[in-house]
Amino acid sequence: MKRIIIIALIGIIISTVNISNAQTEHKYLTLEDIFTSRKFYPEYVYGINSLNDGEHYCVLENDSINVYTYKQGTKTKTIVTSSQLIPEGDTVAIPMRRFALSKDESKIFFAAETERIYRHSTKSNYYIWDIKNEKLSVLSKGGKQRLATFSPDASKVAFIRENNLFIKDLINDNEIQITKDGLYNNIIYGTTDWVYEEEFGFTKAFFWSPDGSKIAFYRFDESNVKEYFLTMYSDLYPEEYKYKYPKAGEDNSVVNIYIYDVNLKTTKQMDTGKEKDQYIPRIKWTKNPDILSILRMNRLQNKLEILLADANTGSSKVIYTEKNKYYIDITDDLTFLNDKKHFIITSEQDGFNHIYLYNIEGKLVRQLTHGNWDVTQLTGINEKNQLVYYISAEVSPLNRELYSIKLNGKDKIRISAKEGNNSVRFSKIYKYYINTYSNANTPPYITVNNAKGKELRILKDNIKLIDTLKEYNYNRKEFFTFKTSENIELNCWMIKPYDFDSTKKYPVLLYIYGGPGSQTVRNSWSGGSLWYQMLAQKGIIV
Repeated sequence: MKRIIIIALIGIIISTVNISNAQTEHKYLTLEDIFTSRKFYPEYVYGINSLNDGEHYCVLENDSINVYTYKQGTKTKTIVTSSQLIPEGDTVAIPMRRFALSKDESKIFFAAETERIYRHSTKSNYYIWDIKNEKLSVLSKGGKQRLATFSPDASKVAFIRENNLFIKDLINDNEIQITKDGLYNNIIYGTTDWVYEEEFGFTKAFFWSPDGSKIAFYRFDESNVKEYFLTMYSDLYPEEYKYKYPKAGEDNSVVNIYIYDVNLKTTKQMDTGKEKDQYIPRIKWTKNPDILSILRMNRLQNKLEILLADANTGSSKVIYTEKNKYYIDITDDLTFLNDKKHFIITSEQDGFNHIYLYNIEGKLVRQLTHGNWDVTQLTGINEKNQLVYYISAEVSPLNRELYSIKLNGKDKIRISAKEGNNSVRFSKIYKYYINTYSNANTPPYITVNNAKGKELRILKDNIKLIDTLKEYNYNRKEFFTFKTSENIELNCWMIKPYDFDSTKKYPVLLYIYGGPGSQTVRNSWSGGSLWYQMLAQKGIIV
């Protein structure tokens, strides 16, 4: 009898241990978890726009655009809800996935029925919401539009259709076609060819002057560019798709810059030089509505010039020249100051990317930042307080931290407190900023901060995702360095199997990518590297 009782007790103990182990056993990632389920998607805050007063911002939240105060997070009003966005004669509201607020905050753009063209380019049917009158209207009925943009006073809209530039006057409802000879695989106005979209990272190639009296725009002549053929397998019978694709050494598009005068209804070509085999990677209006800056680069991409062009005559002069033995990276950091006498630019001319202040004639005033580290982004300039805000890799090339420095090059301050990756968006008057922080093992943590870096409140902490990850055999990324045969130190990360045993041998997957602007070893979330985590769970060192 005692023996039966002892055996029964042992059975109960074993069962209890098994149940306990089952309760603490971690799950393993599957392909369905990674690519189908959304359980590992972090929460973000979408569609944040600082309002002109700098004290409020509007944000897209499910079915409405709401206004909040930066400091307290108090909701002050709702601008529009999806139930109001039903086109005339329809019963279904247009989507609120994206919106663009006019500069004067009187109107909003919404894009519907969007079709993708290449990596960054799309075309849509645009709708305009008049905030004051609470009225929805269609931008144009002549076919889908691209890159619709309000004029500074929101009285007009410029857009591209079928490779031509149009202007819609919202006051008298007139639509004017500015260019006539745009043609697929031939002539492009106001947007880019495939090369500029892919390699220079932009598709919007027209820009209103600060006073709205003019539009500067690109013209691409790709008639001599050779075509590339692709077979599209979407239907039962494949279709052949042709597009202009210049290979190395072949003809590129010939690019010219024009300015259209809205009042005079005249178009003037800007002087970009006699050389046609070159690039115009950026144009940007100065604070003077009659002066356009044009960035000109040789095809080897190791010489960059800034030209100032007269919008009325088309004449231009070179004010800035930069040369590099190897390559010059193009950014959007060029900023003309409100005094109309100076501009700021970032450059690698001393071996690292730093911030420079020039006068409008192109004479160097001073280099603002110095050191064996890179400024990775110019995030804003508070001219009232003479402060420049920027993100840099000064702490470590793995990190991105927020700093400020005076325009006189003094009083540099590190604003962000946590080491990792910081991405910021300042309010219009630089009183607050929204910070998205993460590191290699921490998903995005989104906060509202004051200009000195103090955290005022949390927008998203992603605690739910953190708790979900605890249920799985999720292992931390570890950083290390090693030196090459040329004595160059390289940064690396490693994910080991969850039950790693240093006495065992493991298969290793080595992943390397070294494309320009693509740093794969960063102390940032990077989506959690879930596929690599799954491989590590299967006993592979990544």
